Amino acid sequence: MRLITTLLSLTLALAALLAPAIWNGFPITFHDTGGYFARLYEDAPGDGRATPYGVFIEGLHLGLQFWPAIVVQGLIVIVLIRELGRSTLALEGPRLAFFTGATTVLLALATGISWYSAQLLPDILAPCAVLAAFLLIDGRHERGLWGQAGLVAMVALGAATHTGTVALLLGLLLASVLAVLAARLFKGGAAWRLGAGRRLGLIGAGLVIGALSVPVSNYALYGQFRFTPGGDVFLFGRLVQDGIASRYLKDHCPDPTIKLCDHQAELYEEDGTLRSNDSFLWWQGSPLYKIGGWESAGPELSRITWESVRDYPLMHLQAAWTSFTQQLGEISSGDGLNDEHWHTRWMFDQYHPEDLDAFAHARQRGGKIPFAEFDQIHIPVGFASMALLPLIAVFFWYRGEGRTARLAAFVLVALIGNAAICGILSNPHDRYQSRLMWLATLTCAVAATRLAMARRITLDHQQANSYWPVGR
Repeated sequence: MRLITTLLSLTLALAALLAPAIWNGFPITFHDTGGYFARLYEDAPGDGRATPYGVFIEGLHLGLQFWPAIVVQGLIVIVLIRELGRSTLALEGPRLAFFTGATTVLLALATGISWYSAQLLPDILAPCAVLAAFLLIDGRHERGLWGQAGLVAMVALGAATHTGTVALLLGLLLASVLAVLAARLFKGGAAWRLGAGRRLGLIGAGLVIGALSVPVSNYALYGQFRFTPGGDVFLFGRLVQDGIASRYLKDHCPDPTIKLCDHQAELYEEDGTLRSNDSFLWWQGSPLYKIGGWESAGPELSRITWESVRDYPLMHLQAAWTSFTQQLGEISSGDGLNDEHWHTRWMFDQYHPEDLDAFAHARQRGGKIPFAEFDQIHIPVGFASMALLPLIAVFFWYRGEGRTARLAAFVLVALIGNAAICGILSNPHDRYQSRLMWLATLTCAVAATRLAMARRITLDHQQANSYWPVGR
């Protein structure tokens, strides 16, 4: 019976996480999908496309249109939710199976999690790495060697597949170190601090392994020991959008050492508005490509960026704050999923022509996924869940249930840190923040379950100690 319950829970949870792809008739794709699986077929690292994720999904193609890749992504999510139930709620057996299945289905209905788990993009691995990091620093002591190794591998996989995830995990590691130090001030923190150095070391090991796998894989495939290129160009795109780049060129041009001086006017659209980040980075008529493209223009754009920080610190601070607050509030689902994805289509035609027909006839190509309707649920649930995090942290701290309190605090720091990293270093987009929002809702589900368990224990205790006079 226990095995049947577990299998049923796993099946329902996995079906919920793969539902968008099942409806679509093909794994959900994005503009960047082709750039990832093309890594094994091209002769240089891709701009902003981490090679390890390309290896991950291409290795799980298996002649099955990448379905094994999204199945593995879904299983990773399920295993982490299950481990959270075991570690934070001390659930076992049928109760743990029910919690895992019911919570996963709830998340699929109330958040955008399934649109990321069923998608050929590393976005789902960022929140999974965050959750794995929490389980390492605050998990159960009974976890065996293989369990610890699996969580370290999950942290490493997240770090390997996106530079932004590396920055987020590094920030969470530093925040955890500060939390361990601060715990010295509280008598109740003594037990949690025990062995904290080793647990922090495991997170650090996963982070280092994941980060180093990028240059190692680039060397193995292309003979170039380097990290994913394009970070300086991504950052400069935001400077174009914020007007800092045009201000710098106005003050420093003409300058024969700055090629972009010849294209000052092209940082504006025809209607006189500043060119957007996306327009500067991806439109082939952009001045970026006129000065040599991503690789050749990188050193010049990096120079302008750092000199502009020196010359206009207040402009940078104001732009950074605006981008951070904007990113914190952009949590809509389906960002870019209703678009044509012509680049990914071209990549399928080049490297997986056997899958092109299925890709072309997927329902996603019709561009009619009703994300506006989905967001009538996803957005209020996301904001409500995020708003509850500090309340959960404080409430459970005073109840003496530190693990639930620390989960809420950890997820809140992750959401704030992610908004700062993605908003400031790239450009605000809904998918950057919405991919993590299910962690907030998951935390609320854990808190609600904990309260329900406490109430059940109280009722059972009262019933066991009640007295009924005989004969009445």
